[in-house]
Amino acid sequence: MTQTPHLAMTRHGAEEFPQTRQLLIDIYAEVYADSLGDPFFSLQGFSERLDAHASASSWEVVIGYDEEEPIGYAYGAALSPRSGWWAGIAPPLDAKFTAETGSRTLALFELMLRAPWRGIGAARRIHDELLHERSEERVSLGVERDRPKVRALYESWGYRSVGEERPFPSAPVYFLMWRPVRLE
Repeated sequence: MTQTPHLAMTRHGAEEFPQTRQLLIDIYAEVYADSLGDPFFSLQGFSERLDAHASASSWEVVIGYDEEEPIGYAYGAALSPRSGWWAGIAPPLDAKFTAETGSRTLALFELMLRAPWRGIGAARRIHDELLHERSEERVSLGVERDRPKVRALYESWGYRSVGEERPFPSAPVYFLMWRPVRLE
């Protein structure tokens, strides 16, 4: 697999969200252009989720650039002790697994890459950069059930599925996956 030769990354915390918000929305609009008519994938729906995610003080985004061109990003935040992240999963998980402390699990809410930069390792590099400075012990994400190639990609990165959930009534069914933040 060829790597993007000029990939640079920037990291931004919740305090910088107002300066990064529009770029994140613009990339989302390009990546999901074919799905924007679906209420869940609409720009309004994404903007609302983005604003809610970025309201967490632990929220961070890593944006990848090929020279000056933004190519994609990954963002997440630590799950709070009151998080409903694991609540709707089937089959239900053991309470020890789902217990959150506010610093145990990083929820990787979004990882997206513009089409011209797919298949060259850029998504993995952005993902790894986000995890690099995180202190949580594990990371979890959801992948749409009808995207087996994406699920297989995450599995190749060390993620394992623990069940399925539909996080919102208008959302598709997702596999919830997790792995340690630091792989041995």
